[in-house]
Amino acid sequence: EAIVFGQGKCYGKKDVEVTKCQADASFTTEILTKMPLGTCILMGDPHILTFDNPTGQIEDNTQLVGGDYAVVVSDKLTIDGRFGYSSRFPSEASLTGLSVTGSLLSGHKLVVEYRGPDKGEAGFKTTWNGVEILESLGTEYTSPDGVLKAKKANMNPDDFHNHARHTIGGEAGSGDRPSFLFEITPDLTIYALIGDETINAVITLRKVDGIDGYCGNFNCIPDDDTLEELDKRGLKAPLAASAFPESPIASAAKSSGDSPKTLNDCDPALLAKAEQSCKDAEDAMKEDCMFDICASGDVEAGTEDLITDAVGEEMEEKFTFMGLSLPSLAIAGISPQVQWMLVFSTVSLAAVGFAGGVWSRRFRRASSSARSGGFSRVAEDEEEALLMPRSVWEQQGLTSYNHEGDEFDSELDA
Repeated sequence: EAIVFGQGKCYGKKDVEVTKCQADASFTTEILTKMPLGTCILMGDPHILTFDNPTGQIEDNTQLVGGDYAVVVSDKLTIDGRFGYSSRFPSEASLTGLSVTGSLLSGHKLVVEYRGPDKGEAGFKTTWNGVEILESLGTEYTSPDGVLKAKKANMNPDDFHNHARHTIGGEAGSGDRPSFLFEITPDLTIYALIGDETINAVITLRKVDGIDGYCGNFNCIPDDDTLEELDKRGLKAPLAASAFPESPIASAAKSSGDSPKTLNDCDPALLAKAEQSCKDAEDAMKEDCMFDICASGDVEAGTEDLITDAVGEEMEEKFTFMGLSLPSLAIAGISPQVQWMLVFSTVSLAAVGFAGGVWSRRFRRASSSARSGGFSRVAEDEEEALLMPRSVWEQQGLTSYNHEGDEFDSELDA
């Protein structure tokens, strides 16, 4: 699908996922056949990391007012999100449901929403074209035409995004939790971690034309997807009519007439605890951490976020320390367990490769005098040159390679 150029080499790449790209100016990715994949996550009350801001380079979007909102909107796909109030966040909205429809789904409609009265997975209702599916934990469903493959089971949130556990999923690495997974043909996957009355959703899709909404316009510019910019495009306010077939349940209504809290409204004693608990957070996440504590009244709400962030940052440092800068090794969306396995495997392979390289060079030197005819040995610098894009050759004044003479032809092409 694409070619990645960098450090004098090129790499074939399929399933380009912008969430996993590292910020490294020495690599360039050229898309050839398909648009890239992107990931948007809605978590907590709710914080939204857009397709263009998947790792929180800038402050996330936070919508505290309940209602139905355009999460993803395009000619082919509509994903509406229902933001409602919960026992944990009684005056700040959280994601309580998703409605998915459009020609990308061949006109079908998927709805998952908390309807109660039970809390947890038993309180969520899932329908496909109005017919209930996934009625109990451990069940699966495949639509007759194969468009949807769905399951409701215990899954590891860390396998889908390093922020997937935010406020409702415990500490990073703490194991499986009741979850939904919806795989929609082609190229749309929605993972939802189930809380008592809310969900955290990780939406991964291939870019389509004209995409917009709370998940952003997927143009690689995070600054034009802020709430201020969404307001300019008429996408910030709740929808007058959404794709949800039913109205919000009464228990999801706001429990008081108070306006949503800000840090200025936080109880001074609780604010001091939040400041202390979140002091080590990065600037972009510190305010979110403090707000979650103030909104829920629970210091653990911020502590869980910090633990999850720390795992991702530690793994990024490990990879950077070892000089692994290929875009495919970025950590976003990879569970901590898999990240540690990658680190161990990489170190092991490097050690074996080094030892093998030393032996190989000694063997070649010892046997080179016995060789006659056949292919000549290509020097390391020449081998690298063979992998260089033509543009790099031209910048260095090298336009062709003559194998027979084992030398570069620096004359310009006729």
